[in-house]
Amino acid sequence: MYETVKNYLRAKKIDSFQKLRLLLHLHCNPGLKGTSQELADQLHWGDAAPVEKFLAELQRAGLIDRKGDHYRLIETLEVKTQLQHLTKAFEHPLIRQELLNQLKYRPNYGAHRANLTRPGWSLN
Repeated sequence: MYETVKNYLRAKKIDSFQKLRLLLHLHCNPGLKGTSQELADQLHWGDAAPVEKFLAELQRAGLIDRKGDHYRLIETLEVKTQLQHLTKAFEHPLIRQELLNQLKYRPNYGAHRANLTRPGWSLN
């Protein structure tokens, strides 16, 4: 399963912690749709500009759907299955660390790395 998850991240160009965090937020909140600013607020990121960029990249990867100025996760069987595997992989600390090491952290938004591992944060 770990190799499948790694390959999926690579294939969908999920290459930053922030993009991964946004994707997992949408996955862990089924049916959630919102504007880039609403999603930025939910993730405590403040600025919607980077969220808009990540959403556009996830949309190009076939993971996000946009209607007007609202975004939501595409809920196909493939996307659901792959994100369930990703969520399961993140439950294991060593695998989670290896997956995070695979990502290229973006220096302007590196402060948000703490959101994934800080006490009290969970994928559910």
